[in-house]
Amino acid sequence: MRKFERIYRELLLRSLQEVPLVRQEDIALKCAVSLGLVNKTVRKLEAAMAVEATRSGVRVLSPARLLNLWAAERDLGKDVWRKFRLDPVAEVERSLPNNVLVTGFSGWSNVSGRRPAEYDRLYFYVTDVEDFELWFGFRESRVRMANPNVFVLRVEDEHLVRSSEKGVVCVPQLYVDIYSADGPEASAFLRDIALVYPNLSLW
Repeated sequence: MRKFERIYRELLLRSLQEVPLVRQEDIALKCAVSLGLVNKTVRKLEAAMAVEATRSGVRVLSPARLLNLWAAERDLGKDVWRKFRLDPVAEVERSLPNNVLVTGFSGWSNVSGRRPAEYDRLYFYVTDVEDFELWFGFRESRVRMANPNVFVLRVEDEHLVRSSEKGVVCVPQLYVDIYSADGPEASAFLRDIALVYPNLSLW
């Protein structure tokens, strides 16, 4: 995941928390990025009419525009560290190690208690490689490489970890990861997120 994506995430989280303005210096500190990168990213978002930069800080004008810009730029595939087939997916979901952050379809189902479409793929971020390897080792004999349905993501992003709750990434991250994962079930999930969070809907 690229560093500027942390800035998108932070701005969207502040918007969902109804924080009217956030200082560029605070964004840089929270996201562990340079002030220069924050200013460059804010200028790009201003050009897209998603945010407004004032002397007091940055104001999100359109969370939906910002979210969908991020979704179009998100490349989930680049963060895939391992992929394999392990069935059934529902059983894998229930047995995941403690130190993972679930995203994608499973993540939204966990957060919302809703299942807008059936899915057969599982995505999660690993935060503890040793713990994951132990978990994987117990299941390795059942793992297949053909037609993978489990996608293990690995990124160095403390902001992602801090913004996650109860083992699930934040809602904006869920949205862009589902958008990037694509597939026949994705549109139903994206519509459902926008239904629960109307501010994130372009319509």
